[in-house]
Amino acid sequence: MEHDLSRFAINQITTKSWNMPDAIEGYRRQGVSGIAVWRDKMYEYGVKRTARHLRDAGMWVPTFCATAWMNQVDEDKFRSTLEENKRVLCDAAEVGAPNVVFVTGGPPQGTKDLHGFRSKMHDAIGELIGTARDVGIKIGIEPIHPMYAGDRHVINTMRQTNDLIDEFGDILGIVADVYHCWWDPEFENELRRAGPDRILTFHYCDWLVPTRSWFDRGMVGDGIIDIARYKRLLDEIGYKGPFELEIFSDLDWWKRDPDETVRIGIERCAPFVGAIAK
Repeated sequence: MEHDLSRFAINQITTKSWNMPDAIEGYRRQGVSGIAVWRDKMYEYGVKRTARHLRDAGMWVPTFCATAWMNQVDEDKFRSTLEENKRVLCDAAEVGAPNVVFVTGGPPQGTKDLHGFRSKMHDAIGELIGTARDVGIKIGIEPIHPMYAGDRHVINTMRQTNDLIDEFGDILGIVADVYHCWWDPEFENELRRAGPDRILTFHYCDWLVPTRSWFDRGMVGDGIIDIARYKRLLDEIGYKGPFELEIFSDLDWWKRDPDETVRIGIERCAPFVGAIAK
């Protein structure tokens, strides 16, 4: 059975050992034309070289990962990072990304004011919006599992994300990830609340039992997430956007030959990226 992969992309972190040209050619070699670009890989290769290589290879970009963390105590360093993130928005637009994932970092080291840091990140989004509008790009808010709230990201639920979009408008969008949100009793209702237009991209991977580390995501089908259920829900609400395979895996997939990871990833994800899953 032939599957439609036109909406399928691989997030570069899945094949962590590949540099930018390796990933572009490696994905294309196996019939995947979508690549979610990572900031460090792009800057290592160069913004203009990345843009040219993507264009010449016929690749499309569902999203760009990600902004620099903004968890600095020092106000001058915070402002410097804010300016850095404005440049990231510009550079992401240059390589054809329609949106950039906004990741906050956890509360600054030595502080315990989660509420205050969330408020500061709210204001930071407000400052970044102008640049996003200027370069024609959206800011993608990815709610990340609350176990990461202490050191990686303080936007942790779909409800928080939808509330931010209600306030700031459609310059923001949702980067939804089953790994981060499958546990949330409100996830499905918040996907319906978002509707098809707010969801910028949808990440696939799986939750392993037991989970051995914070970077131990499973390949689709190896864990306990009901991927087919979420695909049916997305079809039901009329979502027409991309699907990405995104795996952080320091104990398994990052140790494998990336060609093998891509091949297996395509096999596992193919039933859930095209026609309605049965």
